[in-house]
Amino acid sequence: MKNNKDLNTNQILKYLNKEMTESEIIELKKLLQDQKNLALFKKHIAIDHYIQLNKNDFDSQKAASLFQKHIQSTKPSSKTDKNRSNNYLKYAAIFIGLILGSTFIYNKLLYNTDEIITEVTLQQGDGNIETLQDDELFKEIKNEDGIILAFQEKNKIIYNTKDNDSISKEKTVINTLRVPYGKKIQLVLSDGTIVHVNAGSTLKFPSKFLSGHVREVTLSGEAYFEIARNEKDPFIVSTNGIKTEVLGTKFNVSSYADDSFSEVVLIEGSVGVFKNKNRFDKNTDKILAPNQKASLLKTSQSLNISNVKTENYIAWVDGVLVFKNESFEIITKKLERFYNKKITINYQNIKTEKFTGRFDVENIESVLKTFKSNTFFNYHIKENEIIINP
Repeated sequence: MKNNKDLNTNQILKYLNKEMTESEIIELKKLLQDQKNLALFKKHIAIDHYIQLNKNDFDSQKAASLFQKHIQSTKPSSKTDKNRSNNYLKYAAIFIGLILGSTFIYNKLLYNTDEIITEVTLQQGDGNIETLQDDELFKEIKNEDGIILAFQEKNKIIYNTKDNDSISKEKTVINTLRVPYGKKIQLVLSDGTIVHVNAGSTLKFPSKFLSGHVREVTLSGEAYFEIARNEKDPFIVSTNGIKTEVLGTKFNVSSYADDSFSEVVLIEGSVGVFKNKNRFDKNTDKILAPNQKASLLKTSQSLNISNVKTENYIAWVDGVLVFKNESFEIITKKLERFYNKKITINYQNIKTEKFTGRFDVENIESVLKTFKSNTFFNYHIKENEIIINP
């Protein structure tokens, strides 16, 4: 149920001064589910951030990042900072006009697919957002009526696979799962389908599939699907430009917004791939066989089929990175998602260099050193950013 309590300035100041207890932080997170409280909190965090930066321009990227760190922090500190409260009150009036004009930077922060997030979030059909910590041993996920929809066990979410008369069988309620860079999660849908969702991905899916209807989910990013077989109700995965229809099989889909392609790799069984319509047509559309990949170039919208080694495309499920004759520019995108590090390349010549390699549990520096041993470049790590120079 939604929380009706109002957030006050004293609570925000106490939070900024790191004086909150664990129970008070939990209460704060509940209060922030209310849109009015969230808007107030955003403004105060932005003002405080501006003060701390002590410079004339407002850095929206850092502000967004700091806001997320404040939201997700759960460990209070007993230390106080008396000057901080005074500084805040001193500068609040000066900068409030600036912040009111700059709050648009947060509009996409929590609710759209291009948002900046640091933890796995689950948005239910009523708009309520759950933050899912990956060290949670067991957690019930309920809707606004208090009905249990799913359970979380660490980095696994299991939806209710049994019929529940309390859940409407006439209406499809869409949930949205968002996974930040540096994390991945396993999802078991209400029909028993298993989905491994990769870093930097968003998956929209019904909390309950309706019998007699097509089972459809929408993906932005990458996921590995193990579809529960149901010949009456086909399963469709929709991405940016390409759709995959199956009855029951295993396949990987990758369609990140910042990639130039979308692709489907079939592990076993058969799938139909198509675009620009609602359903697959066996007479006009293409069918994939195991060990085949369908690639759609976003620029030309041409759909190509090729034979591949599937283990290279699903290694990420086991935490393994595999690159096969891929350009350094594409590789760095995958490293950004995997390690949650921004990588800036200031060396144009290296962008098109091709590399092949496999990395299991290495840290980001070990990976960079391996690449550096094969070609010359320098890198500099600055906080959460890696800068590649000649």
